[in-house]
Amino acid sequence: MKDVLPYIAKLLSDTADVELAFHEGLASLPCIILSETGNSASVILNGSDRYSVISLQLDVYADDEETAREKAIEANAVLSQKGIKRTFSQFITDEEKPRMCMRYRFGLDEVTERTVSL
Repeated sequence: MKDVLPYIAKLLSDTADVELAFHEGLASLPCIILSETGNSASVILNGSDRYSVISLQLDVYADDEETAREKAIEANAVLSQKGIKRTFSQFITDEEKPRMCMRYRFGLDEVTERTVSL
């Protein structure tokens, strides 16, 4: 089982600051909150995970809706280039800052670390 969050955070680091949890007083906006929502082995060979199915959620927070949407589009383009497929996208306004919520699902070869769209 691979921890993919550092890899994804690095991919997105040029888009906005990336955090692994929402907390009061985020360093700066826009900001991407990255959460792993699923990580399951789909193939086990010789007692070890070979292929996994990974699910992620990205919440792109900004001071305004336009910036949240722009940064979400940038983040989506970066992940799409790596075969990481978006399965959900919704703009949300709540008591916090405006945000774009996006969910992703992809396959991971645990040996080569290649990602594939599912």
